[in-house]
Amino acid sequence: MAPMSRRKPAPRKSASALRGGAMAPVAHVRNRIAGQMRAASYSRHAAMRMAMAITAGLFAVILLGLWLGGFMPQVRDIGSKAVQGRLVAMGFVVERIDVIGEGRIREDEVRAALGIYPGEYLFSPDMREAQIKVQRLSWVDDAMVRRLWPNRIVVHIIEREPVALWQENGRVKVVDSAGLIIEAAAAADFSDLPLVVGANAAPKAQEIYDALARSPQVAERLSAIVRVADRRWDITLKDGAPRLMLPEIGAAEALARIERLQESHRLLDMDLEIVDLRNAGRMVLRPRAQSRRKRGAA
Repeated sequence: MAPMSRRKPAPRKSASALRGGAMAPVAHVRNRIAGQMRAASYSRHAAMRMAMAITAGLFAVILLGLWLGGFMPQVRDIGSKAVQGRLVAMGFVVERIDVIGEGRIREDEVRAALGIYPGEYLFSPDMREAQIKVQRLSWVDDAMVRRLWPNRIVVHIIEREPVALWQENGRVKVVDSAGLIIEAAAAADFSDLPLVVGANAAPKAQEIYDALARSPQVAERLSAIVRVADRRWDITLKDGAPRLMLPEIGAAEALARIERLQESHRLLDMDLEIVDLRNAGRMVLRPRAQSRRKRGAA
């Protein structure tokens, strides 16, 4: 038999060759950097790119260090103060506070509630918070607060409109159309307003206000609107006119009927004590006691 051939053992790599293979990536990076540096020495554009890359890298390292060290809030604060100082130097400071729409409410009240003062940095105040403070004023129905660059704060006011005096438990308060009390309003200053009487009367009187607006002959004699058992309304009129007892449902229609009868028969000028419309489709007229006695004597 032919003798078996033996494979020659693979030559062993020298230690220097092994080190060379492991260091190949490092050498590649080193060579690339060296190439870029050589290119930078010949090209201004490449030099600028390289400088920008180095700067960005250093900046990233610094930010990372600040973040890891917990110094970012201080850095942001320093940056914010620097920006603020620059804007203040440019004139972004509150110099004027204009209040628009004030009537019964005093302008100094609005300014005090606003909490913003001349000389303050324009962007320091919280506009939403300032607006809420102004809206809390008793006479204010709505308000809008805004900045006008570079140095103004403008406050637009919509005031609440008093529509009636509400008497409950012996106390009289001025109320708006929603039945909300205007605490800053003195009842004595609005004695010409109609009187609404009874528990829960003012918050529920909008229907009667609207009906009276369509019944001018009744409205011009109006003395008081009385809530009865928190279910229905009585209308008290001036100048000896009769008391109108309205139904629980359909009060506006009942007032419209009274308005028509006043135009056609001068109902409110008759010697009546009560006009009772509580029952649908029926009207009861009650003469005054004096008139009844006269008729009885006759």
